[in-house]
Amino acid sequence: MSRLTPLAPQDMTLAQKNYYDALMQRPNNKNQPADVPLTGPFHAWQRSPEFAVKLGVWEQYLRKDGLLEPRLLELATITVGRIWSAEIVFGSHGPAAVAAGIDPEIVESIRRRETPVFEKSDEAAVYYFTHQLTQNYDVDDAVYADALDALGEAALVELIGLAGLYVTASMTLNAFRIPVRAGMKRPYPDKQ
Repeated sequence: MSRLTPLAPQDMTLAQKNYYDALMQRPNNKNQPADVPLTGPFHAWQRSPEFAVKLGVWEQYLRKDGLLEPRLLELATITVGRIWSAEIVFGSHGPAAVAAGIDPEIVESIRRRETPVFEKSDEAAVYYFTHQLTQNYDVDDAVYADALDALGEAALVELIGLAGLYVTASMTLNAFRIPVRAGMKRPYPDKQ
């Protein structure tokens, strides 16, 4: 059960309402009722709208304007989400990874905490770099070299930023015990 009470639009400060309105304009929220509370980490971030807006700029740059192609971006996202057992991250981005071109068996292997088998070297480089950095807080020289070769320096910087963004999202979800959205299948049904 969430540690946060949902915020109804009539109970929001002006800054919270402005953040809410901006999120409700996103394509994935267009069909939502006008008074539905925010879900996911946005539900928590809304408590600090100034922080939320700044984090949103970072998120939107990486996801929409950054150097990582959607396939690699989603792979890195689910890798971080699974390490942190953040159900909303994996529940949202697992299907997005498949839609972006990641083999469904790779997504399923990550969900099961198994090491995936990759046919594409850039996917292997992104997975191992993201996994080592998030799990071990560092990467070995060979993994670093592979990621640098696959992405180049600028995109590697953005991959690190993306991993940090989803560590932040995962920490938020876990700390506030924010449940999956209504209708979303729990990716880790054994999680307490």
